[in-house]
Amino acid sequence: MPHNPIRVVVGPANYFSHPGSFNHLHDFFTDEQLSRAVWIYGKRAIAAAQTKLPPAFGLPGAKHILFRGHCSESDVQQLAAESGDDRSVVIGVGGGALLDTAKALARRLGLPFVAVPTIAAICAAWTPLSVWYNDAGQALHYEIFDDANFMVLVEPEIILNAPQQYLLAGIGDTLAKWYEAVVLAPQPETLPLTVRLGINNAQAIRDVLLNSSEQALSDQQNQQLTQSFCDVVDAIIAGGGMVGGLGDRFTRVAAAHAVHNGLTVLPQTEKFLHGTKVAY
Repeated sequence: MPHNPIRVVVGPANYFSHPGSFNHLHDFFTDEQLSRAVWIYGKRAIAAAQTKLPPAFGLPGAKHILFRGHCSESDVQQLAAESGDDRSVVIGVGGGALLDTAKALARRLGLPFVAVPTIAAICAAWTPLSVWYNDAGQALHYEIFDDANFMVLVEPEIILNAPQQYLLAGIGDTLAKWYEAVVLAPQPETLPLTVRLGINNAQAIRDVLLNSSEQALSDQQNQQLTQSFCDVVDAIIAGGGMVGGLGDRFTRVAAAHAVHNGLTVLPQTEKFLHGTKVAY
């Protein structure tokens, strides 16, 4: 029997994706715990989420940190210092770079992590890993953590109202999962069953995106919260993350993401989104 040990972390402990999902925060944490939360967010992200935020956001004692940097060692150290002592949970509100940073901070502080994605451009909210950068924004490596994220709260209306370029980038990034997986695992029958499950999942979300993306983009343009739109959002955030969680190194990173990482060295590519570069 072939010996290909892999580590399976399928996904977060809890995933909610529906209107009003933020209210589940109070199902898992007391007000006392949430008064010791660390909220990390970007300027545009918190503005987009403002009307949907749960009462916990305004609790006295909660720490609020506006973040503008990268997932770099210096930034995570600074955030850890700003967070202070006696904290209970890290809650990240934003896109992929911010969520990667908040995930790294939560592990640094030894706290559970709650992801609140405000765009569907990448699967960062789901995955138990962070991509590290230097202070210039150049990709260095990715770190897989020892535990899963505790919770992901997707509010579809926030993503519906986000600029369409983010959803388009997420579609491109997630489509790449299938094409990378079949290269990384050309003989899946020789690999653990979970790898094959990951490949099957990559094919399933590929089909969802090929069949529903055009309609989802049209629905977003028309500000209509439909099943097609929600399916595409979940394919990007949950489906894309699940592929790597099931297959580990056999379904996670191949040429498309390697090209993206190389492109980060070029300053002129900084304006392009992660998924746009991966799809390219």
